[in-house]
Amino acid sequence: GGTSNKTANQLGTGKGKTELVPMTEETMKAKQKHDEMLRKFHIEMRARTIAAPTNDNDVKLQLRRFSEPVCLFGEGPAERRDRLKTILARMEVEQGLSANELVSASSKHDQDMQRSKQEAHDANEVFYTEGSEELKAARIWIMNYSLPKSRGRVRETKRKQVELSEYIARKESRIKENEVRDKAQAGGQALVVGEEDTRMDEDSTVEQEHNTYIDRAGKYRNMDLACSQVGDVRPISGCHFSPDAQMLATCSWSGLAKIWSVPDCTEKFTLFGHAERLTDVKFHPSFKSAAIGSTEGDTVACATASVDKTVKLWNGNSFKEMHTLQGHAARVCRINFHPSGRFLGTTSFDKTWRLWDLETQQELLCQEGHARQLYSIAFQPDGALVASVGLDALCRIWDLRTGRSIMALQGHVKQVLGVDFSPCGIKVATGSDDNTIRLWDLRRRKAYYTMPAHPKMISSVRYSDCGDFLFSGSYDRSAKVWNLRNHTSIKTLAGHDEKVMCVDVAPGGHYIASASYDRTFKLWAPGTAF
Repeated sequence: GGTSNKTANQLGTGKGKTELVPMTEETMKAKQKHDEMLRKFHIEMRARTIAAPTNDNDVKLQLRRFSEPVCLFGEGPAERRDRLKTILARMEVEQGLSANELVSASSKHDQDMQRSKQEAHDANEVFYTEGSEELKAARIWIMNYSLPKSRGRVRETKRKQVELSEYIARKESRIKENEVRDKAQAGGQALVVGEEDTRMDEDSTVEQEHNTYIDRAGKYRNMDLACSQVGDVRPISGCHFSPDAQMLATCSWSGLAKIWSVPDCTEKFTLFGHAERLTDVKFHPSFKSAAIGSTEGDTVACATASVDKTVKLWNGNSFKEMHTLQGHAARVCRINFHPSGRFLGTTSFDKTWRLWDLETQQELLCQEGHARQLYSIAFQPDGALVASVGLDALCRIWDLRTGRSIMALQGHVKQVLGVDFSPCGIKVATGSDDNTIRLWDLRRRKAYYTMPAHPKMISSVRYSDCGDFLFSGSYDRSAKVWNLRNHTSIKTLAGHDEKVMCVDVAPGGHYIASASYDRTFKLWAPGTAF
């Protein structure tokens, strides 16, 4: 005997000393398993008694404070609250603090962080960078250019709204008259109805616009491959139709841009001069195919952007190099002409977009404002606003007349690569690496619809000239046509072997072009079924 008052791993030596006997591996595992089960039991018991917030927003706030996921897949408010209670119970058991102390400590930390942010904000001073006289003159010029167009657009919108209201009133009146006539005929009574009351509204503007919409929808629904052309020995990075839809410009990673005839896709000109791969090409808004070969003055035909940090302007008579615009500190990505044709906007990986005066070939504005690299730019049809997007998942809207960033459109969770203004001037479409297209209403300053458009990254978005349809290109090797009246895909243009880098639609909507990493570009046109 003599061991009844000793632990299981302590044995008396008979001389007042204690000898430690090491546990076996099986005993250690059994003890650890027992301790873990006991800890889980204590956590479960404590979780049942902890008073957690009942409001789901408060629960999410507490989870965020503890650096826990705010929401798990398939998790509802009740499961989220139970998870918070388990987290509080585990921290209480492990740290020896009560749940109330943990919540109070996190709240105090948030208050300290908020106070620090407020102090830092108070310490910052708003400052303005003085612009040049040329920039001031350009802003005044843009204001004088955009205001008449804005007035005309608003006047046209009001006219359409009045016509639509009158059309609806006539339809409702006709329906009521038909109901009265049917009842009179059922009762054996005669009812005289004027010829004008039974006439259809074929001459109504509303009917005509609706018929045009139906025709366009049918045309896009029957789009088929009209031409597939190997454009270069390296991937095609951009494509753009001329304003008269007679030509198509493409650019590639070989550093070459090419001009093709439409619709036979015959190569007409090759533009070479850049030292690195090209990222974009755009025709000038005033370019006319008939002017090629003319000797009357030097006009800009198109512009090309490159990784060599430059933008080149090409002559409209012979497609020879005219000027080189230099200033960006990193690769130039997408470019776009101002609707007036006088200015050019460029984006770059140096986190800036710049505005150039094509009459003087001078840089007017170097605009910062994005936290990461910029990728694409689009001008409002009126010429007053410009949208810039980039790798910070943000779309900023700038007022060219004042130089201010008037709104930041947040919603995408990954980089945004495509942006375009609707012809109405009050809506913007953005395509992102999160596989969605967001449609924004600038009047409400938020997205009014989000379309899960493609299974992979969206590289390009373009509005039709009527604004009822949208075209998107994606890394899933396809381009899609979207009906924006019901936000559905009416046609998928599949045929590329690699990702689609860019998509464009010809004025009038007769052709769609898609440029791909597979070194080809494809021309899509209404099929014979249409």
